[in-house]
Amino acid sequence: MAGHWIEWEKGLVRKPEVLRIARLMGCTPQHAAACCMMVWEWAEDVTENGIIPGITAADVSFAAGVDGIAEAMITAGWLLETDDSVVLPNWERHNGEPAKRRAVDAMRKRAKRREDRIRTLTDRMS
Repeated sequence: MAGHWIEWEKGLVRKPEVLRIARLMGCTPQHAAACCMMVWEWAEDVTENGIIPGITAADVSFAAGVDGIAEAMITAGWLLETDDSVVLPNWERHNGEPAKRRAVDAMRKRAKRREDRIRTLTDRMS
């Protein structure tokens, strides 16, 4: 619901949670990270706050198109299942408009600092 992109955090493939998910699913950490991204991509379309009522873990796996991903994410602590919903903990940290605004601002600031360094070096060479 917050745009058409999802941030891939540097080091995602090496996070302990991803390694655990990979081991549980019997796949590589790269594949496990991509599967998590499929869940987060789907969740972006159906929630603004990380709570998805009326859905089970099996529904999440089905929606993401990855058998067992939700159950593995639960074991890793990246998904919670209640009696009547699933919850993606810390949703607001990485998803939604405020998180995306922070990410875009950080990218813009990095680009500006890079431009300033290049300009300084170019001026010194003149």
